[in-house]
Amino acid sequence: MGGAVGPDDLLDLARYPLHDLGGARGRALLAAARARFAAEGVLTLPGFVASPAIAALGREIEPLLPQAYYCAQNHNPYLVPDDPALPPDHPRNRPQVSDKGCLADDLIPPASALRRLYDWPPLRAFLAALLGVPALHRYDDPLGSLNVNIFREGQQLGWHFDNADFATTLMLQVPEAGGAFEYVPAIRTPEDENYPAVAEVLAGAGRAVRRLDIAAGTLVLFRGRYALHRVAPVVGPRLRLIAVLSYDTRPGVMLSEHTRRLFYGRAA
Repeated sequence: MGGAVGPDDLLDLARYPLHDLGGARGRALLAAARARFAAEGVLTLPGFVASPAIAALGREIEPLLPQAYYCAQNHNPYLVPDDPALPPDHPRNRPQVSDKGCLADDLIPPASALRRLYDWPPLRAFLAALLGVPALHRYDDPLGSLNVNIFREGQQLGWHFDNADFATTLMLQVPEAGGAFEYVPAIRTPEDENYPAVAEVLAGAGRAVRRLDIAAGTLVLFRGRYALHRVAPVVGPRLRLIAVLSYDTRPGVMLSEHTRRLFYGRAA
C-alpha cells in the first residue's frame, strides 16, 4: 500500500456510512444492524472492506507472519480448570483442542492500514451504538489489543464459550475449504447451563448448529458468552487470516501476564 492509507480508502462507506451515523442512511444502517444483532447475537457486514483493499491488507500482513507465535491448547468448553467432581465425559470437562498462530499487537506497525482502522473513532462509535453502551475503548495491552490469528491446514478452534461480552473480527483471507465459524446461539443462560444440549453439540449431534461462511472483507460482531462456538479445521494450504479488534466498555483494559504467556509465548 503506497502512502498513508486510512479508513476512507479501505471501507465501502457508501454501503456502510459509519462516518455519518446521524444522517438518514447512517440511522437506517444502525437500526437494521441493531435489530439483526439483537435477534441473532451475531452481525456480519459483508464487503465492509472492499475487495481490492482487503487484498492489499493481506499483502501488508503477509511479511509479518513468520513472527507469529504458534501454540496448541487443550481446554474444556468453559475455558476453566476441569471439575474433578464431575466425570471426564461431562460437558464441563470434555476436552477440546485449539491450535493457531497469533500475530501480537506490537508486531503490527503503527502506520499499517489495519491499525488505522482499529484506531478509527467512527468504528468504535458504531459498535458502541450497536451494543447500547456509552463508549468503547481500545485495549491498552501491549500484545493483545490488535491481533491477527493464523490458521494453517488442520488447525482449528475447539468448541467454547467466550469470557468476554463480545468480539469484533475482520476476515482478511479465507482458506480453500474448511475453517467455517459454527455456533449455537443462546444455548445457555445465566440461570441454566443446559448441559444436555451442550453435550449433543460436542458429540456432533447438535441440530441447532449454525454456520457462517465468512468472506474476506467481512466485519463480524459476535456475542459468545452464551453461544457455544468453534472454528472448524482448515482444509488446504491457503491460510485463514482473521484480525481480532479488541475493545471494552472500560478504559485501560490489559491482559494478565499468564494470559500473555499462554497466547503469545511472552509477557511483553
